[in-house]
Amino acid sequence: MTRRVFILAVIGAGTALALLPQNAKTDINIAPFKVIQAVQETFFPKALKAPSALEFGATNYLLKVSSHSSFLKSDLNFLLYGAELLINAQNDFLTMNPKERDEALRDFVNSSDKAENWASLLLFYTLEALLSDPIYGGNKNQLGWKWLGHHTGQPRPKVKFAGEVS
Repeated sequence: MTRRVFILAVIGAGTALALLPQNAKTDINIAPFKVIQAVQETFFPKALKAPSALEFGATNYLLKVSSHSSFLKSDLNFLLYGAELLINAQNDFLTMNPKERDEALRDFVNSSDKAENWASLLLFYTLEALLSDPIYGGNKNQLGWKWLGHHTGQPRPKVKFAGEVS
């Protein structure tokens, strides 16, 4: 998916869109991605030893890989749709404290199969961000690997996706 197609998909989903700054570390300006980022932080909050979703770049990873042509458009649409469902069900979700978010997310996930499937898919991509090679935009500073004591195989990827030129 090209950037232009991605933007059209986001707008087509009825989403308010603003340009994402290239150096944004914690400020996600695309409305459903703010919800997704908050959910990812609920999945992986800051802990004593484990990195948080924000620290290992879970949302950044999702933004980057979802703009590639190999990313399933149906996954992107479902992630955006689920974020809208959550914010419609819990319109104050983004202003809740972490404990309230956890409870609201549990209620949302238990409310329907769609909500449960959405959370499962988002958790899948969040784990992928934690464990993937940092070249793809997640696992920032190899935090996931360091946390798990993982030693990478060699050779590591030199380009993000097969067929790209570095």
